[in-house]
Amino acid sequence: MPGGMIIIWILVFFGIFYFLAIRPQQRQRRQHAEMLSMLRKGDEVVTIGGMYGTVTAIREDWVELEVAKRTRVRFLKRSISSITSVQEDDEEDEDEYIEAA
Repeated sequence: MPGGMIIIWILVFFGIFYFLAIRPQQRQRRQHAEMLSMLRKGDEVVTIGGMYGTVTAIREDWVELEVAKRTRVRFLKRSISSITSVQEDDEEDEDEYIEAA
């Protein structure tokens, strides 16, 4: 029965690999797709290359970002890393105001 034990160990290792590698990656991919579906014009985003910009146009496969005044660049939708919150900038201004007082 040594051949049967090998098959059991292979299945155990595959199960461990699935729960440690494949499943979290699928969850991450699903969350990224959900984030891209919530993308709206005017959102501030960061690309996977680290470029910050404001969404000016959205199409099926690409997004147009304004990265500087009157400078627009097209990116593939999948290259958007995250949506940054405009409220974070407002909170920083409040902190500066409180510190100055």
